[in-house]
Amino acid sequence: MPIISNVAWDGRLKDFKGRDTAHYIETVKAAASRCGACLLPLGPGAVLSLSVNITEGRSLAGTPSLTFDPVICHLQCQEPGLTVREEFGVVEKVTSIGARLVLSGAGPGAAIPVLAYTLVPNVVIGEPGSEKTSALVSVLLNHGFQMSFSASYTDILQRAAPAGNTCTCTVADGGTVQLHVDGLLMSSQQLDRRNSVDAVWLQAAGAGRVLVISGDNLRFTETDLELTAAARLGTLVTGIVPASW
Repeated sequence: MPIISNVAWDGRLKDFKGRDTAHYIETVKAAASRCGACLLPLGPGAVLSLSVNITEGRSLAGTPSLTFDPVICHLQCQEPGLTVREEFGVVEKVTSIGARLVLSGAGPGAAIPVLAYTLVPNVVIGEPGSEKTSALVSVLLNHGFQMSFSASYTDILQRAAPAGNTCTCTVADGGTVQLHVDGLLMSSQQLDRRNSVDAVWLQAAGAGRVLVISGDNLRFTETDLELTAAARLGTLVTGIVPASW
């Protein structure tokens, strides 16, 4: 039973993750706060286990895809494991999660509204035996998003470029913010105009553009957005998208 960063895992995982296995395990561990079995907090220094459910399917373009659904537990609660199942047709059981924040741009009144999101579980595409690619990152790169290898907001703002004209962000009167890429809904988040933080975001978006930060391995907490793992693994992408009301 191999162990990485105090996490025991099933050695067969390496057949699917290859050289990214260690980074994947560390990222999943960092994102977990409670045991998936007993639901108690994962204390510092606890010996943990990783179980991964892998679904083999196909992307919208018909390319073979793998969906990774991980669970971190105390080792005493659950042994590490790996299951693989085949799903005929397109894998659709993914959920968009995200957050919003406002960054300070250059000059007065240059606040930059940020819409950040990722899809869970993680879906990768690629032919059997070939290098696997993030399905989300691949789609966004094909529509004008740029890869970012820095988790620094300063660097991201300096390098951010307009995404393709196939990308749009709409804000409804009720406060629903939606991102569409080539007509496909990628993220939908509900804002409350009575909330001071949401009000500031909506005001900044009134300038007509939103910085979208996306990709795999983004970590969301109640108070923060962590991009370090995504930048290190090459799964962080950004693009400036026009906002309309």
